[in-house]
Amino acid sequence: MPWKNGGGITREIIRCPANSSLDNFEWRISVATVSTAGRFSIFPGVDRSLALTEGGELLISHDARQFTLTPEAPIFEFAGEETVGSSLLAGAVTDFNVMTRRRLHTHKLHRFAFAGTLCAPHLGHTSLLYIVKGAPHILLPKSGVVQLAPGDAVLLTAPDQELTLDATEAEVMVTNIFDVSN
Repeated sequence: MPWKNGGGITREIIRCPANSSLDNFEWRISVATVSTAGRFSIFPGVDRSLALTEGGELLISHDARQFTLTPEAPIFEFAGEETVGSSLLAGAVTDFNVMTRRRLHTHKLHRFAFAGTLCAPHLGHTSLLYIVKGAPHILLPKSGVVQLAPGDAVLLTAPDQELTLDATEAEVMVTNIFDVSN
């Protein structure tokens, strides 16, 4: 789907509710390839987290400062109404993007690189596991052991569901989404 500002293309993983638009979603998770410099789309009232998953370096301009995002860098968190610009420093990059409408939800994005077993936190009302690298196995209550591949995503909605992965070597993103208490 096209970016809200028309500057690129995003592969949406999930949007809640499914029939919502870019103006009224509650939360949204996507992956985008950034191949040109430009400004991020404006999303008033939305909190965002962004992590590079592939490619070189992305120079971010935010709050009168500049810093470089790489696939190894910490996750960049910002408010959707803020002006954020980007420039490519070493070719196209792929990013993993989480957005939550702050009056309804909050979120926390985690990146895990591991070899062996990983017990990742399923802390929120909803959690999404996204495979960046490797081919981990996951034990799902109704499906048994499932082998995953890069680009696969698993949505967890049961509060007591455990998230245990086994892999020779893998990298995953785990998003926890929390309801805002009234």
